[in-house]
Amino acid sequence: MKKYPEGFPLEPNDSEGNVLKEGDNVKILHIPDWLIHDLEEDAQKAIKSCKGQIMTIYEVDDYGYMWVEKPTLETEDTYESHSFSMEPKYLLKV
Repeated sequence: MKKYPEGFPLEPNDSEGNVLKEGDNVKILHIPDWLIHDLEEDAQKAIKSCKGQIMTIYEVDDYGYMWVEKPTLETEDTYESHSFSMEPKYLLKV
């Protein structure tokens, strides 16, 4: 059995107590500073622009963080995106 730090894994509940899982659509309510403070400016802007947007959870990691992805360039030959994890409390299931 895996031993987690105190407080982990996070409860899979959104800001209103709804249980979240992979495949759920969620609204991003808040972008915490800890998430972006070490990123380059373009990555910070891309992730900040997700606030208020509806995104799909594509993974729930072992610590309970919800992973979402924002495509930044999508053509027939190229796909680029920013993926990031969020604490469930900063999400709202829609």
